[in-house]
Amino acid sequence: MTASAKNEIIDLEKSFDFEVNKLCYSSKDIEKNDVFFAIKGYRSDGNTYITDAINKGAMAVFTDSTSGVTDPRIFHVNDCRKTMAALSSAFYGNPSGKLKMVGVTGTNGKTTVTSIINHVMQSAGLKTGLIGTNGNYINKRFLKTEHTTPESVDLNKLLKEMVDEEVEYAVMEVSSHSLFLKRVHNIEFDIAIFTNLTEDHLDFHENMEAYFEAKKTLFDSMKRISTKGIHPVVIYNCNDENGTKIVSTSEAERISYGFGCGTYSAKNLDMDFEGMSFNVLVPRNGEATESIKIKTKLTGRFNVHNTLAAIAALKALGLNYEQITRGISGFEPVDGRFNMIKLKSGASAIIDYSHTPDSLLKAISAIREILKERKSKGRIITVFGCGGNRDRAKRPIMGKNAAENSDEVIITSDNPRDEEPLDIIEDIKKGINTDNYLVVPDREEAVKKAIDSAVKGDVILVAGKGHETYQEIKGVKYHLSDREIVEKYGK
Repeated sequence: MTASAKNEIIDLEKSFDFEVNKLCYSSKDIEKNDVFFAIKGYRSDGNTYITDAINKGAMAVFTDSTSGVTDPRIFHVNDCRKTMAALSSAFYGNPSGKLKMVGVTGTNGKTTVTSIINHVMQSAGLKTGLIGTNGNYINKRFLKTEHTTPESVDLNKLLKEMVDEEVEYAVMEVSSHSLFLKRVHNIEFDIAIFTNLTEDHLDFHENMEAYFEAKKTLFDSMKRISTKGIHPVVIYNCNDENGTKIVSTSEAERISYGFGCGTYSAKNLDMDFEGMSFNVLVPRNGEATESIKIKTKLTGRFNVHNTLAAIAALKALGLNYEQITRGISGFEPVDGRFNMIKLKSGASAIIDYSHTPDSLLKAISAIREILKERKSKGRIITVFGCGGNRDRAKRPIMGKNAAENSDEVIITSDNPRDEEPLDIIEDIKKGINTDNYLVVPDREEAVKKAIDSAVKGDVILVAGKGHETYQEIKGVKYHLSDREIVEKYGK
């Protein structure tokens, strides 16, 4: 191997004097002629497995730590994750350079925005790939995922599969974890979208400033002209206080969206639980502004923002407004995102993934606004909990938001993981100064109790798990689906 250990290595032919079998970041996967990256994970340190990797046949090991192991096959680099990302891109033939890449980041809305874009492009007859929380897709083929954004080795492998299957556009959720951990380093994005920034993941990022800076690296990576010879675009929410700031140092073209502001501006919103319509002021030929009518099966002001972000991206990708409006009208709500189920009592239940203070408040507010517009006296009954081993600071805020904006609240378990459910619930209760709540730790019993107490016109919000079909307790995942529970007791 001839490359300098202090530089990122991007030319495999010059870097290795053996034929590389595959790239690995887990020693369990090592075979003869593999390359091993000894990265530090959440629960384990890859450096403790260097000897094991070599014994299994690894011909090159990269590390940015001192392992105590001496071997000519070990190479020290400044940033092992960055080197892994660069080598992964090279190994798989720089696949992101052969695709039109759209990256979406923000606390909430990533899954819906990416799904709308993917759906509309497929409706227009384009070949697409989708990467995100609910799974990965190559055209219509589903691939299960463990992370919102895969590790760089897995990500580049997936993009290479897309290229091989003649995909033209790849749309992906870009989490703050993936940005901080260099998973998308060397990925050539053509469009980057910012949805919003509210409190979340502070167990990982420590504070909001660090969380913001992690997100901002996506936009800072966008250049005026890409290596593909095109002009990248950054799209941001002008109603979010962080919107202008997060794109402030990007060299790419800037496009904004929102209510009462932005390149794409929404007005005349009319919504109910089955969907909504609104007008969007859009640019035409770079000068005149005209209005287009959007009809969608989504609902809630937060979904207006998600739809606007998708419209801006789709237009930047070359679709016309007729293709965009037609595609959006046929888009079905994402699984676990504000999905409504009508109950035999005449009440309704809404299954939603809202698991942050802001997303929970927006979900409740959307229900309240629709009830008000329909002149309904129905109550809002909110069932929610908070995940264990995660940001504890958001728990009392979520309790406050739920209690102050709902008529009744049932606090229950989410994914307690390694924590005791009652300890998590006590943290939630610290933010509540009202008496309109009760505690039912068993999630199925909590949902059943809400259904039993609901009458015609009431709306039950079952928040926090959305599309998930499990509950994690002490390292074990047990089957649990909010949708199945609602249908079991409410239909």
